Amino acid sequence: MLYLETLRCLASKVGFDDCGVVRPCRLDSDAQFMDAWVKAGRHGNMDYLERNRDLRYDPRLLVPGAQTIVVVVLTYEHSGRDYHRTIKSKLYELEALLQTPPITEQNKFCDSAPFLERRWAEKSGLGFIGKNHQFYHYGLGSYVHLGELVLLDEMDQYPEAHTTSNPCVECQLCVDACPAHALGNDVWDARKCVAYTTHKCTICQQVCPLNLASKL
Repeated sequence: MLYLETLRCLASKVGFDDCGVVRPCRLDSDAQFMDAWVKAGRHGNMDYLERNRDLRYDPRLLVPGAQTIVVVVLTYEHSGRDYHRTIKSKLYELEALLQTPPITEQNKFCDSAPFLERRWAEKSGLGFIGKNHQFYHYGLGSYVHLGELVLLDEMDQYPEAHTTSNPCVECQLCVDACPAHALGNDVWDARKCVAYTTHKCTICQQVCPLNLASKL
């Protein structure tokens, strides 16, 4: 068994800005939503979303024997030029410090597997998913990258996700500011999104009051 406080201390030691834990399960509601989203063609050219459906919705199929998902957070400021490499490197460090049972298959993720990162980050209690479909960390806003370490160990505790109301409910700023009208009705249309096509738009994050009030 691993201890949450020890994990948090070690995650901070290797340079992560925060971390949380959650038990893996099948994400039935997300499976239903995403299947309909993909069927409608809103995923654009992201053909990989049409594959590995079962793995994407249940991490226990991706990592057999999984007991714990550790979600780590790293701000843009601390991520460097290649956040994938930075987060993966720190995940290797963290796993070594935890001295967990070896896993022969891949168990460290950062945009590198069929894994619903934002949903697991939300379920771990670290934040929530906003109307712009970005993950918002409580206190750090949406300018963060996520990574995951799936373990065979159980934790001594699994904190519940916050049950407070989503602060985005009464706000429409990101939806109204989207230059391509890619947001609306709780659906993001990748085919219209400027960031998806050019990787150069962050307007929906720039206008967000939560980012303006974050610690960054």
